Amino acid sequence: MFVPGSIPNIIRSKIISWLSIKMKAKLRKTYNILLRVFIIVMTLGFLYNEVFIKKDFNDVLIFFPKVSISQNFYPILGIVFLLLIVNFIIEAAKWRFFILPLEKITLWKSFKAVLTGVSVSMFMPNRVGDYLGRVFILKSADRIQAIISTIVGSMSQLITTLLFGSVALLIAFPKYMNLDDQMNMWLYSGLWAVVIIGDFTIVFFYLNFGTFSLVIKRISGRGYEKIKKYADVFSLYSTSDMLTMILLSMLRYLVFSLQFFLLLLLFKVNVNYFEAMVLIGLVYLAMALIPTIAFTEIGVRGSVSVFIFSYFFALTQNTEINQELGVASASTLLWLFNLVMPAFIGAIFVFSLKFFRKT
Repeated sequence: MFVPGSIPNIIRSKIISWLSIKMKAKLRKTYNILLRVFIIVMTLGFLYNEVFIKKDFNDVLIFFPKVSISQNFYPILGIVFLLLIVNFIIEAAKWRFFILPLEKITLWKSFKAVLTGVSVSMFMPNRVGDYLGRVFILKSADRIQAIISTIVGSMSQLITTLLFGSVALLIAFPKYMNLDDQMNMWLYSGLWAVVIIGDFTIVFFYLNFGTFSLVIKRISGRGYEKIKKYADVFSLYSTSDMLTMILLSMLRYLVFSLQFFLLLLLFKVNVNYFEAMVLIGLVYLAMALIPTIAFTEIGVRGSVSVFIFSYFFALTQNTEINQELGVASASTLLWLFNLVMPAFIGAIFVFSLKFFRKT
């Protein structure tokens, strides 16, 4: 039955609903733009402060002309740059591998997400921004699930660092400590036990990470239904998937370690490949065990490298000041290649991030 005035009310209601949708879309777009601008300003501000304000590059800039005249300088620099691309392609392949169960993405989109994560992580503590910068490039996947998946995937790189670092520790200990001393011998034996048991335990639990869903189910009890879809993320990956992730992480570790070694050669540091890999393993182990925003700062990263390499120089009676300066220069250039350059490029891809979706 027709009621006078009902049609205008329906029209009015549809107009109000349409205006509400348009207003929400406009606010969503505005908030997305504001957050993108904020991230870019913070990233560029952090990099500007590191490069131009702190001036940690002064000694390196003075040392640079002395080594750049070498015949192999620019070819080696070119190889380091190519390894940078390989490094991030491997990381993109790793992230895509872990995200595919949640959302199908291309390797190129994964590559952009990884670079964006580097950009966002520059000004956030403990590289938290690396996870946030990646998941906001996804269109439909649940973001909390994606963050959990990203963290699980990133753990493979940490485990790889611990594995290589612990082996480096076993190799380095006899060189720096006198094993004729009974106490040192006992310490070394204990170190072997800790490394073998610790490494085996870490790898075993990581390869069987899927069982973590069952652990959460038992612990959470009645509240499991509320977190079920997040707990189920751990069961998305088989043991072979986790093993693949560790192997890719090892390959990536060897790539950026080779970068470091080539840069050490570039800056005339007297060290062979085996010695360099042991010392580099100790450097990365130190950075992994003491995670902090400070390690995105070049001054701190260079200091850690110089501190560890200085013991090797003292052992080999190589006390040339250029050796420590060479290590600092190599660490600085590695920082520029593996963090600053990707962060600048990632800042461009920040415009692809969508913090607020339509639904």
